[in-house]
Amino acid sequence: MWWLSVGTFFVSLILTRLWLGFQQRKRFGQPIRDYGPEIHTHKKGTPTAGGISLVLAFFISWAVLALLDRSALSAKALFVGAATLGFGLIGLLDDALKISQRHAQGLPGRYKLLFQGIVCGFGAWAALALELLPPLRIPFVSETLALPPAFSVGLIFLIFFSTVNAFNETDGLDGLLAGVTLIALGTYGVILYLQSEIALLQIAMLAAMALLGFLWWNAHPARIILGDTGSFALGGLVGALALVTGTALFLPLIALIPVIETLSVIIQVLSFKLFKKRVFKVSPLHHHFEKAKGVDYEYLLPNQEWPEVLITLRFWIIAVIGAVLGVLAYR
Repeated sequence: MWWLSVGTFFVSLILTRLWLGFQQRKRFGQPIRDYGPEIHTHKKGTPTAGGISLVLAFFISWAVLALLDRSALSAKALFVGAATLGFGLIGLLDDALKISQRHAQGLPGRYKLLFQGIVCGFGAWAALALELLPPLRIPFVSETLALPPAFSVGLIFLIFFSTVNAFNETDGLDGLLAGVTLIALGTYGVILYLQSEIALLQIAMLAAMALLGFLWWNAHPARIILGDTGSFALGGLVGALALVTGTALFLPLIALIPVIETLSVIIQVLSFKLFKKRVFKVSPLHHHFEKAKGVDYEYLLPNQEWPEVLITLRFWIIAVIGAVLGVLAYR
């Protein structure tokens, strides 16, 4: 249904333009987090929460697809949709608080984790009740591993927590997370085709086209920022695809950049707490390569200052390498 995919792109394109125009008229905008060093002060006031238009375009197109093909409402498809929507709503609450309070804090971290845990719990119940999880495939070999229920629940919590928060950490540069997610969705398109999961393949394609429509306005210099609505929803989407395809162990390759970004945060925190030394100028990793004013402390890695577009492109290249390795590992 190529026409629906093309239509999804234009619906997302138009909705995003209307949403950013509304924010400009109402003078809503992105508050900037205080890292200490000045990094993104020039982006203060940029329309935010672009994930709202992205997710809305995706579900509108999915509804049309469901009217034409009932397999789009299979149990696996609904699991993927529920994860996307559930985590997206947590991000929406966070974005709404940031906009209304005009502060970068948003929803406190403990409440984010609590609500994420609730969504994970419902997801685990549904996955086990409906037997949605196939045996776990092991990368680079043809073996699979059938997990007992308790381990399956742990896997669901681990995958959702890690993907949602890793995607959120990656959302820091114009177009970065959108491009990284497009690469991951392309990888899952190949895997779903090989598994003959055509309905899920169509849904992944709709998500990719909605993301492309958003990226039109999010590419540097971004007219609108993705926000937590988008990063949480996209993390939930990719995490759910990993679970229903049995490829959870492939995520470190398919989502290589989010994994690296998360590891950089962990390394930075542990290094500072244990040794009172910073490894990076600022974490997550993409910030280390940005121009920053007010850096009055020492850090271990050599200073790098690349243009934002160059950082994004190089991170996309690394994401493509990871995606290719992921497909090779699956084959």
